[in-house]
Amino acid sequence: MEIPALVFDKECKNLYYIYLFFIEEKWWCFGHSAHYLSIMYPELEGLEVNTGDSDEFIPCVCVPGFCLLNLSDCYDMLVTDTCIQVSAPPVAYCYRKEYDAWCEQLTVN
Repeated sequence: MEIPALVFDKECKNLYYIYLFFIEEKWWCFGHSAHYLSIMYPELEGLEVNTGDSDEFIPCVCVPGFCLLNLSDCYDMLVTDTCIQVSAPPVAYCYRKEYDAWCEQLTVN
């Protein structure tokens, strides 16, 4: 999967949002966005994908349709030409400190 540079720009300073990107006919979120979404929907499987830089990996979650609909019904969204920004609930971003532990248990794709 080709990961847009915008993913890294958004996720490097992400504290409170879930950013969704449409890549290869599916919705994906990466980094902290993926972590927040996995807290909100524990049934979603997180994995790590190669960023294209030798041995660098980034966590990601594929966002199914039901999840996208629930997010649009329950949370504030900002839709642009490049991504969708969803305001994550405080219960999700208060677990930010557990991000590294969450990443360690992901499978590599």
